Amino acid sequence: MSSSPEVLYDKAITLVSDRDTLTGKLVATYSGADYTVQVTYHEGASEHTAWNLFEALTQVRTDLERYGLKPALEGACRDVYPSRMALEMGGGRRAQRWSDIGRLATVDIFEDVSTTDYERLSYVTEQQDLGRRHRRRKNG
Repeated sequence: MSSSPEVLYDKAITLVSDRDTLTGKLVATYSGADYTVQVTYHEGASEHTAWNLFEALTQVRTDLERYGLKPALEGACRDVYPSRMALEMGGGRRAQRWSDIGRLATVDIFEDVSTTDYERLSYVTEQQDLGRRHRRRKNG
Protein backbone atom coordinates (compact mmCIF):
# COMPACT_ATOMS: atom_id res chain seq x y z
CA MET A 1 0.00 0.00 0.00
CA SER A 2 1.47 3.35 -1.01
CA SER A 3 0.84 6.49 0.97
CA SER A 4 0.61 9.96 -0.52
CA PRO A 5 3.32 12.45 0.35
CA GLU A 6 2.44 15.04 2.98
CA VAL A 7 2.16 18.50 1.42
CA LEU A 8 4.07 20.95 3.61
CA TYR A 9 3.86 24.00 1.33
CA ASP A 10 1.79 24.81 -1.73
CA LYS A 11 2.11 28.48 -2.58
CA ALA A 12 2.68 31.11 -5.23
CA ILE A 13 6.17 32.59 -5.20
CA THR A 14 8.02 35.35 -7.01
CA LEU A 15 11.06 34.54 -9.13
CA VAL A 16 13.41 37.50 -9.51
CA SER A 17 15.75 38.15 -12.44
CA ASP A 18 17.89 41.15 -13.38
CA ARG A 19 15.16 42.26 -15.80
CA ASP A 20 11.83 41.46 -14.16
CA THR A 21 9.86 39.14 -11.92
CA LEU A 22 7.83 36.05 -12.71
CA THR A 23 5.18 34.25 -10.74
CA GLY A 24 5.86 30.63 -9.94
CA LYS A 25 4.44 27.90 -7.77
CA LEU A 26 6.30 26.09 -5.00
CA VAL A 27 5.23 22.72 -3.64
CA ALA A 28 7.20 21.04 -0.86
CA THR A 29 6.35 17.55 0.32
CA TYR A 30 7.54 14.96 2.80
CA SER A 31 7.42 11.23 2.15
CA GLY A 32 9.07 8.72 4.46
CA ALA A 33 12.56 10.11 5.00
CA ASP A 34 12.69 12.37 1.94
CA TYR A 35 11.69 15.94 1.24
CA THR A 36 10.85 17.15 -2.27
CA VAL A 37 10.74 20.75 -3.46
CA GLN A 38 9.24 21.62 -6.82
CA VAL A 39 9.09 25.05 -8.43
CA THR A 40 7.12 25.55 -11.63
CA TYR A 41 6.75 28.68 -13.73
CA HIS A 42 5.51 29.44 -17.22
CA GLU A 43 8.79 28.48 -18.91
CA GLY A 44 9.80 25.45 -16.90
CA ALA A 45 10.04 23.48 -13.73
CA SER A 46 12.58 22.08 -11.31
CA GLU A 47 12.09 19.33 -8.77
CA HIS A 48 14.59 17.78 -6.38
CA THR A 49 14.44 15.37 -3.48
CA ALA A 50 16.88 15.40 -0.56
CA TRP A 51 17.18 14.42 3.08
CA ASN A 52 16.11 17.94 4.14
CA LEU A 53 14.11 20.84 2.70
CA PHE A 54 17.03 23.27 2.58
CA GLU A 55 19.12 20.91 0.45
CA ALA A 56 16.19 20.22 -1.90
CA LEU A 57 15.58 23.99 -2.22
CA THR A 58 19.29 24.56 -2.89
CA GLN A 59 19.22 22.05 -5.76
CA VAL A 60 16.12 23.71 -7.23
CA ARG A 61 17.81 27.12 -6.90
CA THR A 62 20.85 25.79 -8.79
CA ASP A 63 18.55 24.84 -11.69
CA LEU A 64 16.83 28.26 -11.61
CA GLU A 65 20.22 30.03 -11.64
CA ARG A 66 20.82 28.73 -15.16
CA TYR A 67 18.01 31.07 -16.23
CA GLY A 68 19.10 33.96 -14.02
CA LEU A 69 16.26 33.39 -11.54
CA LYS A 70 16.23 33.63 -7.75
CA PRO A 71 13.17 32.68 -5.71
CA ALA A 72 12.11 35.51 -3.39
CA LEU A 73 12.28 33.29 -0.30
CA GLU A 74 14.21 33.59 2.96
CA GLY A 75 16.06 30.37 2.13
CA ALA A 76 17.55 32.08 -0.93
CA CYS A 77 19.03 35.04 0.97
CA ARG A 78 22.76 35.51 1.48
CA ASP A 79 22.30 36.09 5.23
CA VAL A 80 20.29 32.91 5.88
CA TYR A 81 21.77 29.49 6.52
CA PRO A 82 20.58 26.53 8.62
CA SER A 83 22.49 25.07 11.52
CA ARG A 84 23.34 21.38 11.43
CA MET A 85 20.81 20.80 14.20
CA ALA A 86 18.05 22.55 12.18
CA LEU A 87 18.83 20.27 9.25
CA GLU A 88 18.85 17.08 11.29
CA MET A 89 16.07 17.80 13.78
CA GLY A 90 13.72 20.03 11.79
CA GLY A 91 14.16 18.80 8.24
CA GLY A 92 15.79 22.08 7.21
CA ARG A 93 12.52 24.01 7.34
CA ARG A 94 13.96 26.74 9.52
CA ALA A 95 17.28 28.55 9.34
CA GLN A 96 19.21 31.29 11.03
CA ARG A 97 19.26 34.80 9.65
CA TRP A 98 22.23 36.75 10.95
CA SER A 99 22.88 40.46 10.84
CA ASP A 100 26.04 42.55 10.75
CA ILE A 101 25.58 43.32 14.43
CA GLY A 102 25.62 39.62 15.30
CA ARG A 103 21.95 39.16 16.16
CA LEU A 104 20.35 35.91 15.02
CA ALA A 105 16.75 35.36 14.08
CA THR A 106 15.10 32.10 13.08
CA VAL A 107 13.14 32.16 9.82
CA ASP A 108 11.08 29.76 7.74
CA ILE A 109 13.07 29.11 4.55
CA PHE A 110 9.87 29.36 2.47
CA GLU A 111 8.81 32.72 3.93
CA ASP A 112 8.42 35.36 1.22
CA VAL A 113 11.00 38.15 0.90
CA SER A 114 9.51 41.60 0.32
CA THR A 115 10.47 43.63 -2.74
CA THR A 116 12.48 45.98 -0.52
CA ASP A 117 14.69 43.03 0.50
CA TYR A 118 15.42 41.61 -2.98
CA GLU A 119 19.05 42.78 -2.63
CA ARG A 120 19.43 40.05 0.04
CA LEU A 121 18.72 37.34 -2.56
CA SER A 122 21.81 35.47 -3.71
CA TYR A 123 22.96 32.62 -5.82
CA VAL A 124 23.80 29.34 -4.08
CA THR A 125 27.60 29.68 -4.11
CA GLU A 126 27.54 33.15 -2.55
CA GLN A 127 25.19 31.98 0.19
CA GLN A 128 27.35 28.93 0.94
CA ASP A 129 30.55 31.02 1.07
CA LEU A 130 29.01 33.57 3.42
CA GLY A 131 27.57 30.79 5.58
CA ARG A 132 31.01 29.20 5.95
CA ARG A 133 32.61 32.54 6.83
CA HIS A 134 29.92 33.29 9.39
CA ARG A 135 30.35 29.87 11.08
CA ARG A 136 34.15 30.30 11.18
CA ARG A 137 33.81 33.73 12.76
CA LYS A 138 31.27 32.40 15.26
CA ASN A 139 33.44 29.40 16.21
CA GLY A 140 36.49 31.62 16.50
